Formats: sequence, C-alpha cells, structure tokens
Amino acid sequence: MMKRAYGFSLVEIMIAIVIGMVTLLAVTQMMASSAAQRQSATAGADSTINAALGLYSIERDGKNAGYIIGSVRSILGCQVRAIRGGTSRNFSLLPVQIADGASGVPDTIQFLAGNKSGIALPTRVAADHAQAASNFYVDSDVGMQAGDLVIAATAALDTTATPSRWCTLLAVTQPPSGAATNMVWHETSNAWNPSTSIMPATGYVVGDYLINVGSLSDQTYSINSSNHLQVVTYDWVANQSVTQDLQSNIVQLQAVYGMDTNADGVVDRWTADAPASPTIWQQIRVIRVAVVARSTQRESAIVTLDGAADASTCASTTPHPAALCWRPDPGGDGVKIDVNINNANPDWQHYRYTVMETTIPLRNVIWQQ
Repeated sequence: MMKRAYGFSLVEIMIAIVIGMVTLLAVTQMMASSAAQRQSATAGADSTINAALGLYSIERDGKNAGYIIGSVRSILGCQVRAIRGGTSRNFSLLPVQIADGASGVPDTIQFLAGNKSGIALPTRVAADHAQAASNFYVDSDVGMQAGDLVIAATAALDTTATPSRWCTLLAVTQPPSGAATNMVWHETSNAWNPSTSIMPATGYVVGDYLINVGSLSDQTYSINSSNHLQVVTYDWVANQSVTQDLQSNIVQLQAVYGMDTNADGVVDRWTADAPASPTIWQQIRVIRVAVVARSTQRESAIVTLDGAADASTCASTTPHPAALCWRPDPGGDGVKIDVNINNANPDWQHYRYTVMETTIPLRNVIWQQ
C-alpha cells in the first residue's frame, strides 16, 4: 500500500494565502487610517499651541500697554514731537493702535508703554516754561534721573488739524552744580534735546504735566508674508527697529477697540475704526483680538466651511465649529474670517484651523491715577 501523503494540499495553501492577504490589507488600512488620524491630531495640536502662544504674547504686551503714559487719561491722544540726532520721531500718545487691514488683510497692533524702573510718577509743571528754557520747575522731581525720557504734556489738548500746542519728548540731563531741587533739566548735551526747539511757541504753563517714562516700550505685532506672527520692537535709545519671528503658520490677526462711550465703566461699543479725536481715544478701555493658526497637514476632504458661501455658518451667537468665524462683539454674532486673501490658496478648505480670541483690558488706562 502507498503511504498516505502528509501536509497541505495546493488548494488549502491558496486559501490560506488569500485569507492572509485579506487580513494584511485590513491591518494596513487600519494602520494607515490611524496614522492619518494621528497626523491630523498632531497638526491640530501644533496649530492650537501656535495660536495660544501667539495670543499670549499679544495679551502680555496688551496688558502692559499704557504703563505710565496712561496715568493721566486727559493727555491720551496728544501728538508727541521728538527729534534725536536730527531725526524726527513723532507719534501719538496712545497705549494701543490698530491698523485695520483692508479687504480682509490681517491687522497690525502697536502697543506703547513707559519702561521706567523704580519710581514713575507724573508731576505738574509749577512755573511757566518758555520755549527756549532748558529746565522745568515741577511740583516734585522724585524719580527723575539723568537719561530718563520725559514727555511734556499740555493739560488742555489742542485738537485742531494744525495744533498750536502739542506734547514734546525730551531727555533729563544732569543738573548743573548747585541747581535747586524740584527742577528737571533738559539741556542740549543729550541727543534727544535738539538745539532748535521743538516745543510749542508758547512753551508749557503751570498745570501742564511732565511724564517720566524712563524709556519707551514700543511693540508692533503683524503677520509677515511667510505666515509668521512677528513683533517689531523699536529701540528708542538706538533709534532703530528689531524684527523677531514668533509663531509659525499664523494666517490671520484681527482686532477691534472696546469703548466706554458714556463713562459708566462698561464697554458699550466695539469698532475697528480708529478714533478720530483725543476725546474718543480716551474712551478706549479694552481691545478684542483673534489669532488664527493653520495646521501643516493637508486633508484629502474639505474640513473647513466657507462662511461667505453660507452666511448662517457665522451669523449667529454660536457659529458652526467647522467655519472660520470670530466674534468682535463678545455678546454679538460671529463674523467670517478670511484666510484665503486674494485667492492665494485655493486648497484652504483642506486644512484645519484654530481660532483663538480674547478681550484684553488696558489696565493702566482703567487704573489711572
């Protein structure tokens, strides 16, 4: 008798191979799906972190905005004239300025604050100061040190188109030997004190202010062409700007002013329009900011809704979670945010976005003395 054959037949081997291939295909698809989900989650986490860090940087400088210069609210909005070494550097005495981007372009936010260490108190001018004089008589010179920048501010702002009175940035110089106290000198030995007077023709009078800022903190936030949130710091000592990239894949920056129009301590108006006069500037109490970060992972399907195609995705107090919206009025409806400026990125809906927004109180204006 022939010995019985042992092992698998060809048919059995083919069936086993087919089952193995099906199992391998299922496992491969599962792993590919898991990897894609993991990449999407990681990219989403990265965009969340970038948006959070970017908003934190803006919020930090926003809360510091107006330090010292906001101690006297009535002078906010004054036009400040300055010359250093022959170069003019004129600016508005404001804690924050928003440059509204046209047609959906990202906004630019500038924060200004004093940077005086130690005692930083505003003081009153105690005697009339002529245009050509080189020292102020003040109620108190406490904290005034040689090298400090001070702002001579008129108590009665001239809001005309061509004002005859304005504010002036000067530098404190060492007093001459034997000089009396309660005098602040600004002789031409310092580069901030030009020999040609930049003061109003009438000078400054009793009751005007001298604000000791020490130096100025001047930070401007914007988004560059590489989708980086960047901050430009103006160095008031070296008279030059330094640009630093912060977070990547930031595609939008929007901001509005929050104003208290009736002085009851409650913000009752939100606007992106720059106030037209110092009186209106003095009504600003907060700003509201939105930062939009984009993930690095392109999705095969459309994952972001177009708020322009369906206005209902944004026009409500609870915008659709897959639409790009923010609420410039925290108690109002959402507003569409455009991340496809001039149709530069036709695949924009295949990316996920993180929108973070917050209200930043201008504490140094609210807590004025």
